[in-house]
Amino acid sequence: MKKEDIKRLSDAYPYLWPNEMSALPDGWTEIAERLLSDLNEIQPQPEGVFGRLINLSIRSGDGFAIAYVSLSNLGKWNAKKALALVEAIQCFNVSTSRSCQLCGDPAAVLVKEWDGSRQEMLCQHHADARLAACEGGLCNEQGYR
Repeated sequence: MKKEDIKRLSDAYPYLWPNEMSALPDGWTEIAERLLSDLNEIQPQPEGVFGRLINLSIRSGDGFAIAYVSLSNLGKWNAKKALALVEAIQCFNVSTSRSCQLCGDPAAVLVKEWDGSRQEMLCQHHADARLAACEGGLCNEQGYR
């Protein structure tokens, strides 16, 4: 994620922002922002409460990202909020698995390196560009094989 996006989102959602979210690719910034916004709407941070009401954790890599949450006993929770929380997490998890890591457009393919060292979720445009670069001999220059 770009430094300016990290700064903007961590400033806007200081009690929700998990540092591991900064490792998300640029194409998923909008998805991350939607998750933070949804969680903040479900359980806003009350004035004078300095603990986290929602503990958010993000695990990402190899073309996928998954959000996990745990709740503190500081917030007021009910069935409606709990369902909204599950839906927000599910939306994030599904959206990252269906969106290009580079631009956020719908993903078409999971591109995997020949040696299995890395894989990325890409739209057709970026997958085609990657293939063209490799066919043109630019893969090694860009860190791809």
